[in-house]
Amino acid sequence: MFALAVLVTAATLYAASPVRGFNIKTSAAVVNRPGADISDVYLFPSPTNSNNIVAVMNVQPGLPAGSGTTAFFDTNVLYAMKFDTRYSSEAIGNRPSENIIVQFSFGAVTNGAQQVFVYGPGTPNETGTNTTLLSSGFATGTGLVNKTFVSGGLTVFAGVREDPFFFDLTQFFKIVPDRNAGSTATSCLPGVGSATCPTGFNSVGTDFFNNANVLSIVIEMPRSTLQFSGSTPVIAYWATTSTQSGQ
Repeated sequence: MFALAVLVTAATLYAASPVRGFNIKTSAAVVNRPGADISDVYLFPSPTNSNNIVAVMNVQPGLPAGSGTTAFFDTNVLYAMKFDTRYSSEAIGNRPSENIIVQFSFGAVTNGAQQVFVYGPGTPNETGTNTTLLSSGFATGTGLVNKTFVSGGLTVFAGVREDPFFFDLTQFFKIVPDRNAGSTATSCLPGVGSATCPTGFNSVGTDFFNNANVLSIVIEMPRSTLQFSGSTPVIAYWATTSTQSGQ
């Protein structure tokens, strides 16, 4: 009964705008709330079941290697995967509008464990920059961080994983230094070639994210969940993080 009461309260907690910030620690909003920092999203066929697809949402990039038992999700952030299965009929190139969403929130960390609450998939209460919990805040499934579990027709994992992104961020900050924690140094652009700044990226870059971890939310679901309804088989997928204050 206590858990249900908490979820009902949570239904109004996130009735606010998503965090307004670019990813990977390049705005004040996500520097101040790293748990809301989205690094990447992925959508691909399941490698084990051709009838399923996998959606991934990675947040809080730059976690150190070996943080699998020490990194947890922000309890004041609502994480959402959003899909538009009508995108092609709305004219590709226009901004998509979600008609299916899956939401995730997280409980307090207790004895090294954190509870995961899943809402959906379902039709959003509203679209755009505001979001509220589906089903009046009653979760459709629950599990624990770093443990795979089933929620309705979804298989869910939320926890620490190695960052799959490859990018020479150190060199990028030399080329576009204003992206480096507010630096106002002169930019090296334009630049191409195989050398250090100002001539561009090196021909063999350095993977800045090697041995770095992220917090990853992964769902596997039947393809039929996202059956497209447009004139061509195109589906839009993106992710958002929301807080009560929008910050």
